[in-house]
Amino acid sequence: MKIFALNSENRSFLVNASFLALMQAANTLLPLLTLPFLIRVLGVELFGQLAFVTAFMYYFVVLADYGFNLTATRDISIYRDDLDRINCIYSNVIVIKSVLLIVGFFCSLAFVLLIPSFFEYWPLYLTSFFVVVCQSFFPIWFFQGMEAMKYVSYLSVFAKVVLTAGIFIFISGPEDYLWVPFFTALGFLLSVLFALYLIHVKYKVSFKRPSFVEVRQCLVDGWFVFLSQMKITLFSSSNIVILGTMSGPVAVGYYVAAEKIMRALALAQTPITNTLFPLIAKKIVIDKAGAIAKLKKIAYLGGGGYLVVLGTVYLFSDEIIDLLYGDEMQTSAWVLKVMLIIPLLIFLNNIFGTQILLNTGRGKAFFYVLLISAVLSLVLCVSLTYFFSYQGTTIALLITEIFIVLAFFCLACRELFYVRG
Repeated sequence: MKIFALNSENRSFLVNASFLALMQAANTLLPLLTLPFLIRVLGVELFGQLAFVTAFMYYFVVLADYGFNLTATRDISIYRDDLDRINCIYSNVIVIKSVLLIVGFFCSLAFVLLIPSFFEYWPLYLTSFFVVVCQSFFPIWFFQGMEAMKYVSYLSVFAKVVLTAGIFIFISGPEDYLWVPFFTALGFLLSVLFALYLIHVKYKVSFKRPSFVEVRQCLVDGWFVFLSQMKITLFSSSNIVILGTMSGPVAVGYYVAAEKIMRALALAQTPITNTLFPLIAKKIVIDKAGAIAKLKKIAYLGGGGYLVVLGTVYLFSDEIIDLLYGDEMQTSAWVLKVMLIIPLLIFLNNIFGTQILLNTGRGKAFFYVLLISAVLSLVLCVSLTYFFSYQGTTIALLITEIFIVLAFFCLACRELFYVRG
């Protein structure tokens, strides 16, 4: 009976990971088709401006998410057989997201009106906030918790196809740059509408006006995870914002061109780690030693695989930059080479931090590591970017990621080495 249960669990994991892999392939490969096209058609400077606005708007995506990609996923996974409880979770998430989006809109409007360099591109900021709204309401947390990732995969691929087709069909010069956020928002909007239809019709979930006490408790439960996610944003998106502010959009273009490749490699882990989180959340309550053993095995296999892939990319990094972006973007090759270890660090951060610390009730420790990391990242990024432009930004990101993986590893040692089966 134990063997059957284990096989069933592994089968569920593999099915959901496969659908997430499909989604991640679209999220990775389609942008790698459009990115070189945009750089060549729009130019490095305007591409850098688009990247700057996207990074700035990501603050509001994280604000509206409020860590629900982890907390709501966990709760839906635990209470998936209790429709009343799911209705409550769903309603709380929708209400909180709506309020936070309103707050985010007025905050972004204030920046646009008060800062001249922002106001110059106000149509871009306005259209990009529509992307924030559509992306924030995409309920990946629900389908992840229900272990029904095929729907998320189909909808995510559809959104990327809409964006990719729109870019190649409608963008022919720098004057067409607003089509980029427009088609991004359109793809998300259509996906959100169909996802909500599935939630209400297939899963029979209904919206029920939550009480103030329920909303407050949901905010309290997700507070540390939200702050942790915000800290992650501070040393990812903030790097681009700081670089753009100090060195201008051209430097951002060089940095982001390399970072997109690095992020694509980092996101290769997502099908495993996202599918793993709700499974570990349940398993660690029943069999903590077994859950930790599974995580250790995945860490060894994933780490080894990453080393092979990243080493190969390093050897051919100059050729990759030239092939994708052209010879005039060779400046990005140095950035890519320095960044290439980061996907492995992010993978280990997820194992030690998200999978172990959060699922063993050590959310405060998780939060404080990322709080210190955010401060470290801001100090390093401001100082190094001021003196070394995009090269300084790259080094600041690398040092921060190394600090995080060492801190999470030290905190997770108790579970990694002292749990007995």
